[in-house]
Amino acid sequence: MNLSLLAHHQRLFSVTCASLALSLSLSIGLGEAKTIAEISWLDIIGEGSVALLSLLWIFFLLVSRPPGRVTSALVLGLSCFLFSANLDLVDEVMSYHNAASVLSMIESIPAALGMLIMSYALYQWHKEQLVLNKQLQKRESALREHHQVDFITALYSAEYMRTQIDSALNNNQPPEFSVVMLDIDDFDGFNRQFGHDQGDRLLRELSDLILMNLRATDLACRYAGDRFILLFPNTDLATAEKIAGQIKTAIANIAFKPSPSAESVYHQLSFAVETAISGDATENLLHRVSRRLEKFKQRTKQPIHQYTLSSSANGPNGLKHDGNSHG
Repeated sequence: MNLSLLAHHQRLFSVTCASLALSLSLSIGLGEAKTIAEISWLDIIGEGSVALLSLLWIFFLLVSRPPGRVTSALVLGLSCFLFSANLDLVDEVMSYHNAASVLSMIESIPAALGMLIMSYALYQWHKEQLVLNKQLQKRESALREHHQVDFITALYSAEYMRTQIDSALNNNQPPEFSVVMLDIDDFDGFNRQFGHDQGDRLLRELSDLILMNLRATDLACRYAGDRFILLFPNTDLATAEKIAGQIKTAIANIAFKPSPSAESVYHQLSFAVETAISGDATENLLHRVSRRLEKFKQRTKQPIHQYTLSSSANGPNGLKHDGNSHG
């Protein structure tokens, strides 16, 4: 739930308030209050719950979705339905002798119109989800376990990757996939200089960049700290190294701005690749690729340095940082 989104939905919020105000004004203006004995409290509970749930659905839409055509149509449709539901609710405490037929028509039309608008909105939402699901394929595989999602990068965790590797090892004999482990060079130094908030923002942006360079069948997860792990189905070692190299190049040429100034920081990446073999176990495969990465980083270890900001016009060479690749 993101309450800050409410600030972007002022018009839709106004539509909802207008729906409530208009329904109350019509009911009070055209009717007379019933006596306590005439009121059916059971009907009030039933119809009141419909109106309350409609209002809650609108609230959750406003704090869950960004502005757009689908959001507007959903809220507009629900507001029409809320209008009719609120009239039904107020009917239980008001009587209409002279305006019953007029109010009945006013009550019915918005509900039907709201259902039509919501049907259109749900169809558009369906199309939207198809697009999003294609993008999510690189973040998740066959399972969808949101409790395993890393809240900083929105990628799945190492445990989720273990589940997917287990499945790939069990379903393919001999196994036909490769695993890549990525590590951001001197990420600790960046955190010390610019703070953990900027470090988290860097991880999020690099996660998106990694996803942009994957195929639809590949899977990316956050392994630990500044490490990511990638699963490449039906991919040999050479192809996996080629894709990992493309990710490294993409990251090395992206300017990251850790401060409000125009100055930029460029990052380098180290990676290691392993291919699954017959009789492999998940932990053995992960241990091999992690050990290969550690050995490579030990061989190419550079002295601790301070990040120096460079203007984006100078390009990635403005930051003195070693550009070693894989082991």
